[in-house]
Amino acid sequence: MTDRQIIELLQRRDERGLQELAVFYGPRLLRIAEGLLSKEDAEECVNDTYLALWNHIPPDEPENLPAYMIQILKNRARDRLRAQNALKRSAEIMELSDVLSSSIPDPSLNTEEDAIWAASDVLNRFLRGLPKEKRILFVLRFWYEKSIEEIAETLGFSVAKTTKTLYRLKDAFKKALREGS
Repeated sequence: MTDRQIIELLQRRDERGLQELAVFYGPRLLRIAEGLLSKEDAEECVNDTYLALWNHIPPDEPENLPAYMIQILKNRARDRLRAQNALKRSAEIMELSDVLSSSIPDPSLNTEEDAIWAASDVLNRFLRGLPKEKRILFVLRFWYEKSIEEIAETLGFSVAKTTKTLYRLKDAFKKALREGS
């Protein structure tokens, strides 16, 4: 079943749409949520995401269903972490989406979609230009949202080296976004 068909089911208020979401995207959503929360909280967060989709479609009609769901999931997970007052990460966290949103888009781009594609192109070129170790570090932090401690352990770095390298990578990526190169 395609994303378009799933959205159509949800628009008709057919519960099969939720079942299809769970089949196609449930494992991925759960894996992302478990990167932020305990297993039980992650399962609840995924269910909250399904409920939010049910409540938002209609009137929303997302063009990219997986990205739409992941954004809802991440927002739900962050809300849950705040509510539990159990933030695992330091105040220095700046996620990739925050880096993207803080940069000034090219005024010649007419739509949000054009800006996203341009930023995506910059990100891909930026990652290709990094040494393998730094590319892995960047992706673990900003795509998989691993903690600094987890990344340090995975790569065999000290926490201090991991933190310093991430800070430099984040600044380099901001610069690449501003320059568009």
